[in-house]
Amino acid sequence: MFLTMGYGVYFFFASLMILSIPFVYFLIPETKSVPLEAMDRLFEIKPVRNANKVIITELRGQEEEFRHDADGAGLAVEKTKDSRIERV
Repeated sequence: MFLTMGYGVYFFFASLMILSIPFVYFLIPETKSVPLEAMDRLFEIKPVRNANKVIITELRGQEEEFRHDADGAGLAVEKTKDSRIERV
């Protein structure tokens, strides 16, 4: 390829990189702060630009529901300050 195209190879790969920008922006969702268990759901949501916000909202709702259920069942753990200090 380098022998036949010369420096045109660099333009070829540069054009592929430029064409990948819209592909990534419009078709690949943001995965920041999304756990691995929710990735399947993340890729199902359309439009892709809003998928991260939708998943984060759903996960916060599920966590809040879980905490509410745990409080109702008496499973809540209270954090207390322990005055004992262990020395090694």
